[in-house]
Amino acid sequence: MTTEQHHPDEAFVGKQLEPRSIEISKKTVDDYFEGLKVDRAAYENISQDKDLVTPSMVIIDAESISGASFRNNFGNLWMRQEVDFHAPLPTEESLDVRSRVLDIYEWRNRTIVLQESEIFNQNEELLGAMRHHQSYLLDQNSGKVALRKPSEKEGVRKFDVPKGELLEPVSSEIDLEMCGTFFHGNKNYHTDKTASEELGFEEVVVGGKMTISYIGDMLDRTFGERWFRGGKLDVKFTNIVWPGDKVTARGVIADEANSSEGITEVRVWMEKEDGTVTIVGNAYLPQD
Repeated sequence: MTTEQHHPDEAFVGKQLEPRSIEISKKTVDDYFEGLKVDRAAYENISQDKDLVTPSMVIIDAESISGASFRNNFGNLWMRQEVDFHAPLPTEESLDVRSRVLDIYEWRNRTIVLQESEIFNQNEELLGAMRHHQSYLLDQNSGKVALRKPSEKEGVRKFDVPKGELLEPVSSEIDLEMCGTFFHGNKNYHTDKTASEELGFEEVVVGGKMTISYIGDMLDRTFGERWFRGGKLDVKFTNIVWPGDKVTARGVIADEANSSEGITEVRVWMEKEDGTVTIVGNAYLPQD
């Protein structure tokens, strides 16, 4: 009987990653607001609890694909993200991150790694859990990444706005300087054109962590503590955002008849000025 061998740097189903410690610093939060160019003053009114001023999507800083990816990372893209919030995020406090590879599956011409991460405070309380779907082109390691045109994607370019109560949208025109600030000055394909070209893209790819944060900002402002203490988000990334794109995060509270009992469902999406949808999904909150 032989045992299957796995490269220590690559993902395989069931792989437990080394536990990590992180700290959400004041700089992390500053880079979030300055990189997105959203109004941090709005967070002062979310709750009297000072801990709640940490934006919900800062939680994604706890994720790392190191050890949960492949050595050939040519053309890799973020496909989907699921987040469960259990408690507000503190700042200037050490947090523990535990991650594992739940699944590896095929989608069209890409191989997807599904990684789950859980974030705990020093009292072993679960603050949040995430499931990250990252895609790879394992059959290609050079040249250019072939991207489908938004107009050729069935049901994506022509998006039907759901019926229900509209949320106050959040808009921004993203430039390269904002990307650099948001990613803390790190040089990668979300901030540097040369690094992006090495992975097969013709331009910097605005990071999914950055674009999903506009949706998180919209939900933070709308629902406040309800969102921080029990919200769930499940979104898919449908088109790439490039520097120079103006994007708008939007949401609609679904009619009660279309929501599960005791749950408020919000349909969320992000679109460019020409209507191209870049993110689409759902958020769920416990009802008051």
